[in-house]
Amino acid sequence: MRTTSTTYERRSLDRAVNLSDAHCRQPLTSSQIEIVERFPELFHEAGKQSQSELEEAFVAAFMRLAGEPMHQDVSRYMLSYSASSAITMVVSHCARAGKRVALIEPVFDNISSILRRENVELVPLSERDCTVDRLPAAMARLEPAVVWLVSPNNPTGWMLSEPEFRTLVQCCADRRCTLVLDSSFRFFAPVPIGWSQYEVLEESGISYLVLEDTGKTWPTREIKVGLTVCSPDMYAEMYRLHDDLLQSVSPFHLRVLTEFIEDSSNNGVERSVLPAVLQNRSILRSVLADAGLAFVTDMQSPVSVDWLLLEEGLDCADFVHEAIREGVHVLPGTNFFWDQPERGRNFVRVALARDPQLVLEGAQLLRDTAIRLAAKEA
Repeated sequence: MRTTSTTYERRSLDRAVNLSDAHCRQPLTSSQIEIVERFPELFHEAGKQSQSELEEAFVAAFMRLAGEPMHQDVSRYMLSYSASSAITMVVSHCARAGKRVALIEPVFDNISSILRRENVELVPLSERDCTVDRLPAAMARLEPAVVWLVSPNNPTGWMLSEPEFRTLVQCCADRRCTLVLDSSFRFFAPVPIGWSQYEVLEESGISYLVLEDTGKTWPTREIKVGLTVCSPDMYAEMYRLHDDLLQSVSPFHLRVLTEFIEDSSNNGVERSVLPAVLQNRSILRSVLADAGLAFVTDMQSPVSVDWLLLEEGLDCADFVHEAIREGVHVLPGTNFFWDQPERGRNFVRVALARDPQLVLEGAQLLRDTAIRLAAKEA
């Protein structure tokens, strides 16, 4: 039985150097520390507001930081305890309707795992086919009822440009496809994208579901909320599925996360979200400079992970096994290639939303692992 990425991540939560999961575990900024010190106050405030007031304030803050307009119909924002919960809800829709799904590859493997568990027919859509020139032909070849993309993508950092996004939306309109877009890493993009995904989606009239999340962005010790935003025609079905999932998310969580989001609006993501990730990218590149590892992601990658190519002859399963023996946990590339695992044989993924001192320790252990395995191959 294959070990999933989530299982690898769970194993790293004890005493190891955890560079496996992409959850945000970086140090708090000074203003974020002040929010944490106000937790008793926020707890009591949450009890004085209605659920709808707290939800609307949270969604408004999130969309404002994202540079996206907020729908007047706030019921179209369905909140859950995590992005995985939202994924499960969307998969249920695909399974019930018997929809063929074209899923991006590579991608984090819990999406394909949940889809396969529900016996949804899957076909792979590669990043290289998501261009203005290639996408129409790829859609004609795959004939999907649903196109499921993650942009920015975990693990590669690939993301749709505006022309590519508009082409994708037009292809979905022409073929009457539903678009599922996971934007959980959106706030790691170094600069605002300068255009509105939601405006393009609304103007197109296509069926769509956008998955948003807070868990990758703010170091709130797993206090997080996932958002599922749907087109008007999807609302009745998605509401029923959401109604089965939960009554409501925690008022306290909403109050805390709204404070963290507004802090990033006031101070900028470049000072509240990105500094540790950028510092850790530099640390990895400095320590691993002579270790035979090549960085596929660059310094401006819009995800909080690095995607590394191993030296020729090294296998990711062996590398991860030996790294764990050294005391550092990363993820094997094969898990991200859900259709053709062999394509990931030479890759590993390293999480960056961490304390820089931890990344320095982990990078040194990864360097030792790479050098030792390369010497064996020599």
